[in-house]
Amino acid sequence: MNARSPLVPATVVALLLAISSQASASQSLDRTPRDIEQTERCGTAHPTAAEMNQVTSRLAKLRATSPLAMEVQGGTIRVAIHVITNGSAGAVSDAQITAQMRELNQNFAGTGYRFNLISVDRTDKTAWFKMGIGTGAERDAKRSLTIDPAHTLNVYICDASKYLGWTYFPWSLPEDHYLHGVVIDYGSLPGGYQVPYDLGRTLTHEAGHYVGLLHTFQGGCNAPGDQVDDTPFEAAPAFGCPIGLNTCPDPGDDPIHNYMDYSDDACYTEFTSGQEVRMDQIVPAYRPSLLNGAAALAIAEPPTEGSASHPLIAGASLALAVAPNPFSAETDLSFSLPRAGAASLRVYNVAGQLVATLFEGEGEAGVRHVTFRAKQLPAGMYFTRLKLGREQVVRSVILVP
Repeated sequence: MNARSPLVPATVVALLLAISSQASASQSLDRTPRDIEQTERCGTAHPTAAEMNQVTSRLAKLRATSPLAMEVQGGTIRVAIHVITNGSAGAVSDAQITAQMRELNQNFAGTGYRFNLISVDRTDKTAWFKMGIGTGAERDAKRSLTIDPAHTLNVYICDASKYLGWTYFPWSLPEDHYLHGVVIDYGSLPGGYQVPYDLGRTLTHEAGHYVGLLHTFQGGCNAPGDQVDDTPFEAAPAFGCPIGLNTCPDPGDDPIHNYMDYSDDACYTEFTSGQEVRMDQIVPAYRPSLLNGAAALAIAEPPTEGSASHPLIAGASLALAVAPNPFSAETDLSFSLPRAGAASLRVYNVAGQLVATLFEGEGEAGVRHVTFRAKQLPAGMYFTRLKLGREQVVRSVILVP
């Protein structure tokens, strides 16, 4: 993987310095679809070359010092949705929110990441409704509404001004900073007015940025582009769905079907394997607490017969869950083996040293429950690794004093 030169030399520091006074309350309530220009589909700032060099260095250091951290493969992300309205304007329905969450999970299917809606709140406030990047409206709304940003993806639904949406990259701010989260235009939800961006895939695009993915056209035709090897180079964003477009001399048509391009919602269909790997590298490096929300990973009780939606159903897949997490003194682990075979469940510290073996031997297909007792261990992050033959699942856990 390489680093591409940026399209726009903007940094979050500069963005925050440019925070202006709170947006005017006299905002247009026009529900006519806007013409989305090249610079307006997504407001997420392009990272500078210096930023990407710092990210590359940090990932290399993490691989060297905490190799198990790089084996985390997906997880469940808690989602808190904040609907901001101006009277009836922006008042998306509960059905739209349900459809949006379904769309988000369908789009991320296969990446290892799932999204669990934990709360929806609604705020009628004109001054926050037409929110802009770096404005007082964004700052005030997020500071007032955010829910546990280190462990939760906060989604703000409003009039996103001239953009369909934006977010801040994981490396832009401390993981618990209130500005983290995704802002999307209310017209981009399924059934919204922002045709042809009305299928709910703006949130998918911005969630990709939230876990560290760049635009597929980052750096144009220059290596290393978006830091992912299996997304072909692309000179500029694609609009519409131009099948067969090839704007760079390197092999491969432009990735117009990729969620990180600017195509119409209906044209979006995929994340690549390389992007999945990139997510799994960025999340433990810059959002280490994100997958440790107790509500996201908790298993309140063993699965009941016939509960096909439960993540740990015997025979479904190799799976591992921890609750509570973070924990003090001890926590329970539940794991599912899809078939019988030689299996192990071990716990390692961040240096990769084995600190506990919770299970080892011939395992039968089904669900098991074990307890990790850590009274003699120092507080900090640990990694649990479940193996069955050559398959494995790694989950991070946090021991608190």
